[in-house]
Amino acid sequence: MPLTQEQVAERVSYIGGSDAAAVLGLSRWSTPLKVWAEKTGQIEPDDLSDNQAVEMGMELEETVCRIFTKRTGKKVARVNETIFHPKHKFLAANIDRRGVGEDAILEAKTCSGWRAKEFENEEIPQEYLLQVMHYLAVTGKQKAYLAILIGGQDFRWKEVQRDDKLISDIVNKEVAFWTDFVIPKVMPMTITKNDSDTLYSLFPTGDEDKEIVLDDSANTLIESRAAMIQDNKNLEAQIDKTDNELKAMLKDATIGKTNLWVITWKNQARVSLDTKAIKEKAPDIYAKYGRTTETRVLRVKGVKEK
Repeated sequence: MPLTQEQVAERVSYIGGSDAAAVLGLSRWSTPLKVWAEKTGQIEPDDLSDNQAVEMGMELEETVCRIFTKRTGKKVARVNETIFHPKHKFLAANIDRRGVGEDAILEAKTCSGWRAKEFENEEIPQEYLLQVMHYLAVTGKQKAYLAILIGGQDFRWKEVQRDDKLISDIVNKEVAFWTDFVIPKVMPMTITKNDSDTLYSLFPTGDEDKEIVLDDSANTLIESRAAMIQDNKNLEAQIDKTDNELKAMLKDATIGKTNLWVITWKNQARVSLDTKAIKEKAPDIYAKYGRTTETRVLRVKGVKEK
């Protein structure tokens, strides 16, 4: 369901269905740190108004719901207001439709064709499962229907029964997240590989005069990091060795085939600009078209013994 401007602004004041998987650390698209930073007002929520996939999903929502009704014979009705949990007012739901004549809700989705395997047989992506369970927790409904239009032509629908044990676990973790981190503005330390942009948004500039003492957990992380870097170097060396063995098999051939694979070793050219030479010989052009970007670089080195 497309949200009104008021609902979009209001979303920072509660955990919604699309936040559920991220809060639990189970989302491919968001993280606990990002949700926390948004809910505490430290970064702006993503502007989805110019996201083509989101825009098309909103435009096709009515179509997906209409196909669901046609295929199943079940009646649904639009829900225009935000629904809040009866006990925890910071848990909310913006559901697409409610069932007419049964204790159910309907969530309409669209996705690209390459994600079709995620919906084979009884499979449901965990982000969607956690989202509808969150909705069932908030609304008190007994089941949810998930209607999906895949690649613009493949329609499927799933029925998800209420799981009170899972719902209790989700709600407990969401409540803990809100009370332990959001309300006191304490940054959660559940950090993932997808948090680079969020961390830079939170801390874009380092204080050159500030130095802090880290505890032994930093030593543990650094030792683990060093071991992974070495493992990665060893693996890259093995990959390079394997690549060279294949090149030796190809010799002057550009294509080699097995019963399973096609290997190519072709010539290609790449043009790159010598920025150092441009800066020296054409400083006016360099000044006009050169672009400076700022970031923060993490480096780790051992403490030298005196």
